[in-house]
Amino acid sequence: MQPVILSATRYGAVAACSIALSALGWSAPGTEDVADIWLPWMDIVARQGLLEGYAEIDGDYPPGAAALLFVARRLMPAAASDLTVVKALLATSFLVSALFFAAFCRRTAFCLGFVAAVALSASSLGYLDILFAAPLIVALFAALDDRPALSSTALAVACLIKWQPLILLPFLLPVWIEQARRPSIRHLAFAASPALAICGAMALWTWPEMWTAFNRAFSHGSWSENALNLPWLLQLLVGQPPKPLDAPDHAVFSLRLLFALVYLPLLVRGWSRRRSAEAALTYGLAGFVAYFMLAPSVHENHLFTAMVLAFVLWARDPSMSWPAIGIALFANVNLMVFYGLAGTPPFPPSSRFALLTGALSAVATGAFCYALYKFSVGRPARGSPVGSGGGPAATTAENR
Repeated sequence: MQPVILSATRYGAVAACSIALSALGWSAPGTEDVADIWLPWMDIVARQGLLEGYAEIDGDYPPGAAALLFVARRLMPAAASDLTVVKALLATSFLVSALFFAAFCRRTAFCLGFVAAVALSASSLGYLDILFAAPLIVALFAALDDRPALSSTALAVACLIKWQPLILLPFLLPVWIEQARRPSIRHLAFAASPALAICGAMALWTWPEMWTAFNRAFSHGSWSENALNLPWLLQLLVGQPPKPLDAPDHAVFSLRLLFALVYLPLLVRGWSRRRSAEAALTYGLAGFVAYFMLAPSVHENHLFTAMVLAFVLWARDPSMSWPAIGIALFANVNLMVFYGLAGTPPFPPSSRFALLTGALSAVATGAFCYALYKFSVGRPARGSPVGSGGGPAATTAENR
C-alpha cells in the first residue's frame, strides 16, 4: 500500500471514529457544568459581545474558552438551541484534535487509541478540555520536532483556553530556548515573538478580567473537586462526606507544599537533561500527574492534559505505552465514577460510594508513589536517549 493511501486510510479511520463517537454522545446532557456554566456563558457573550461578556462572566477561565463559545454561537443558525451549539463546538474540536494527532502520528492504532481515550470527556460529558487539545497536540509534537516558534505559539493558544497546560510551561521553556538559539541568538527572539504577541494582545484586550480569572483559578480551597487523589482520600479519612468540600487553610497549605516538594525536583531534573524535548516532556508528565494526585482543589477532568501528553510521548516512544494506557484508563474511570457515561451520577453519595472512591484514591495514590519512586531512582545510561534502556521513559513505563 502506497504512503498516500496509508495516510488517507489513517485520516479516514480517525475521522470516522471521532464523528461516530460524537454522534453517540450527542443526546447526552453532559455534567451539570453544561447547563449551569457553559450555556449561560455562551448566552452572555452572544448578547453582550466577547469583551463585555467575558467581564460579565466573572469566572476563572482564560478568555479563549469564551471566545470559542462566542464564535460557535455566531456561526450556528439562530434557530439552533444553545445545547446544540455547544455539542457542535465540542464535536468539531474533537474531530480537529483527532486529525491533528493523526497528522503527527503515523500509526493508525495509536491515533484510534487517542480518539477512544478522549471521547467520553469530549462528547458525552461535555467538558471543554477538548477545545485546547488541538493546539496542545501541535505544541507537544512541535517541541519534539525542534520547532520552538510553532510549539510556543501553540502552547500559548492552549493556555488561553484553559489554564492547566501552564503546568508544562516550565519544563518546555528551557527546551525552546535551546532549540531557538542553536541557529543564532537572533532566532531566539523570532521564535518567542508570536507567543508573546498573542498573550500580550489577549491580556491587553481583557485586562484586568484575565488576571482576575487567573488569580481566582489558583485560589480555591477545597479538598478535591471530584478528583480521585490524595486530598480526596484525606477528606474521607477525616470523616467528611464524599463530595467537594472546603478544606481547612492548614490542609490546603500542606497539600500545596507537598505538591511543590514533588514538582520542583522533577522540574530541576528535567532541566538537567541537556534540554532534550523528550526528557523534558517525560518529566513534565510526571509533574502534571503530581499536580493531579497531590494538589488541592483539582477537578475530575484535570488529568486530560496528562492524557494527551502521554499519548504524544507514546507516539514517539513505544516504551511509554503503559503510562499512556494507565493514565487514560484512570482518567476515564474517574469521570465515570462521578458522572457515568452521559453526565448523570451513577451512585448516590453514600457510605458505599465513599468506600469505593476511597479505595480507588488509595490505589491511585499508592501507584503514583511507587511509579514516582521508580522514576526518580532511574538513571539513563550515559549517552542513551530518553526511553531507551534505563531512561526515564522506560523507567516510568515499566512501573505504571
